Amino acid sequence: MRIVFIEPRACEANIYSKLHMPLLGTVYLGTILKNRGHEVEIYNENIHAPDYACLKADLIGISILTPTAKRGYEIARKFPKEKVIIGGVHASLLPEEALEHARQVVTGEAEEVIADVAEGRRIEPIVRGRAVEDLDAIPYPDFSLIKGYRTSQLIMPVSTSRGCPFDCSFCSVTKMFGREYRFRSAENIIREMRSRDTKQFFICDDNFAAHPERAMVLLELMLKNKIRNWVCQVRCDVTKDNELLNLMARAGCSVVCVGFESVNPMTLAAFRKRQTVEEIVAAIRSFHKKKIKIHGMFVLGGEDDNESTIRETLKFVIKQKIDTMQMTALTPFPGTRVYKDLEAKKRIFTKDWSLYDAQHIVFSPRLLSARDLQLNIVRAHAEFYSLRMAFYLLLKLRFRNAIMRFTGYAIVREWIRINRKKRWLPQVLPSRDTKVCEYAESTAKTGI
Repeated sequence: MRIVFIEPRACEANIYSKLHMPLLGTVYLGTILKNRGHEVEIYNENIHAPDYACLKADLIGISILTPTAKRGYEIARKFPKEKVIIGGVHASLLPEEALEHARQVVTGEAEEVIADVAEGRRIEPIVRGRAVEDLDAIPYPDFSLIKGYRTSQLIMPVSTSRGCPFDCSFCSVTKMFGREYRFRSAENIIREMRSRDTKQFFICDDNFAAHPERAMVLLELMLKNKIRNWVCQVRCDVTKDNELLNLMARAGCSVVCVGFESVNPMTLAAFRKRQTVEEIVAAIRSFHKKKIKIHGMFVLGGEDDNESTIRETLKFVIKQKIDTMQMTALTPFPGTRVYKDLEAKKRIFTKDWSLYDAQHIVFSPRLLSARDLQLNIVRAHAEFYSLRMAFYLLLKLRFRNAIMRFTGYAIVREWIRINRKKRWLPQVLPSRDTKVCEYAESTAKTGI
């Protein structure tokens, strides 16, 4: 069979469109089917979009996140319904909705069922995937299947585990991969990494150091095999283990992405983060002491957040010298506790999934208006990712941080331009109300 997988693009400016780093789901599935003798192509619209009028296939597989669901359904309508299957996180959360656009929907982890679905042995409309117990049994993803993807010039994703035991109220990860950790063997991971020709790895586990003993075995092998310059996602608590943190630094960890989420103690408690502001500060200092850069991630709009929370968050980022930051709006993804709570209170005012990208406000906050939350997040990004700060860092020879500030500046400007032209949410960002746009643009040019 000729099988084509498609990863839809998001509708707005975002970091993924700049980095061109693919998600792994469709690559795993495409590799499995290629190994069974099928002709497989993968299109990631952020990297290279196909000419749909000329695209011919026996089967079209579309993988959707919540913010790409609307675009995914649009793509599905370009093909006969009997040729389309849909999977991914959003389809796993709302399979009946996705089924309106496809012959079948695959929920959860699809590696162990995709061959039966593609080859017609599973014909039920909604196919429940199974959690893969032996992750070493999954073949290494064949990135050559992705049209337009040049691995030697880009950061390459690698997955070493699945699952997360934490239960953050706004997160949908556990709905897809469960709350029990499963790990690949260190030897299996090293063999994959050694086979790659890339400048940098992104270890895309939700918590790389979830099992410290296992992480240290892997780090020792990375050190031995001279695999350096990699990025990972961790929690603050990794810095409490000095031996582990030292090994991460020695093994070449260049950047950690940390979900700090908030500097408001009440919001941290409501999010069930199991960490304090004091622990966040201590973690930042520990990372910097080991020369590891930090990408700090914050979620704004909790029940105890107001305008001052956003200002205090920006001040905190600057004071603690966090290298890059991302302020996202609290987003009620389907299936999460936040969604259920806000839906029950009738505070979600749009189900346009393209706006569920953590940059648009889709619900009514408790202590400030949706409009004020939106404007303040835009202003904070514009202040942090200003041209003045980008050039300042460039003159200080801090090239990585400077490049990220320039990239952030371009994303903020593009986001403002797009949202000035459309009335996606008049009460938040009316097209005639240019106050926030003018403020953010002037701030981005002049700096803080």
